Amino acid sequence: MAKQKNTSNILFLIIAGCMIIVLVLLAIIFNIINRIPDNPPTLTGNTAGNLNNGGYFCESNGKVYFANAYDHGYLYSMNTDQTDLKRLYNSDCSNICVGGKYLYFCMETPKGGTGLGFVIKTSGIYRATETGTKVKCLTSDDSLIMNLVGNTLYYQAGTGTGVGLKKVDIRGDEEEQVIEDSFVLNPACAVDGRIYYGGTQKDHYLYAYDPASDTSNAIWDGDVWNPVYEGGYFYYMDISDDYKICRYSPMDQTVEILSHDRADNFNVGYGMIYYCVSVGDAPGLYRMRLDGSGKEPVALGYFCDINITSTYTYYRTFKTDTPIYCVPTAGGSPYEFTAAREAAEKNK
Repeated sequence: MAKQKNTSNILFLIIAGCMIIVLVLLAIIFNIINRIPDNPPTLTGNTAGNLNNGGYFCESNGKVYFANAYDHGYLYSMNTDQTDLKRLYNSDCSNICVGGKYLYFCMETPKGGTGLGFVIKTSGIYRATETGTKVKCLTSDDSLIMNLVGNTLYYQAGTGTGVGLKKVDIRGDEEEQVIEDSFVLNPACAVDGRIYYGGTQKDHYLYAYDPASDTSNAIWDGDVWNPVYEGGYFYYMDISDDYKICRYSPMDQTVEILSHDRADNFNVGYGMIYYCVSVGDAPGLYRMRLDGSGKEPVALGYFCDINITSTYTYYRTFKTDTPIYCVPTAGGSPYEFTAAREAAEKNK
């Protein structure tokens, strides 16, 4: 009897040990499957020009992720040629960024969505797969402008005393405040892991924020608003010169005035500059090449939210959500973004 009891105890221990090993292996496999890989430290989630215009469109690896204004601003994806439109997530979004196989975006309003992928708490910053699954809230803070730099999301948020820059990593850990001020650092323009921005307090110089040392330094004493780095130049609106679009060369330390119009906003990408003008005899959306040549009107009227992709540039009429208009980025005539409207109608 004693021998049989010992055999049973040994068998129990073997089974228990095997179960523990299986559970440990399953936990390891689960962590591997759900691990969020690191991004390159120099990765930027979207272009500065798009983020300064709401970040409603973001292109990555042949796909465009966008907020479909015809469908409550819900998150969609499509090919760059406006084919294969898919709804990914049922809640409105902005500041769309891409890092690896993950999307990051802000909720613009606290209202909820319905259907697949819906989560109860909708305000804040979220991460999802590129197909819109595994949605996770990284922070419940409401943010103004957000950008992904490496493995960190930098965003403007209320601090209790004003607006400050905060950060949260892509896994949702280590949320903390970086800089607090009445109105501070715009994180849209990131280059090689550093963030460049125009000062808003004692001056409007061009500053560089280094996340590694958590320090900011002025690198040029211009009058800079919403800088965008492209091809060795910082493009910006000159505050002291009636918001004309200019560019500054750090290498040559020279400034060029590209347009003598007073611009409301602008975007730079794929060899073109698009900008909105609301004063004068011909308010409208204009475009020109990066050196300021070839200026021409795209559409007359009052427009906003210029988002550039490699194939099309998107915009809308001021103070209206729809229609969304698009125009070939390299040049051409504008028309309504009917593919987005038709996709929204199919999803009703």
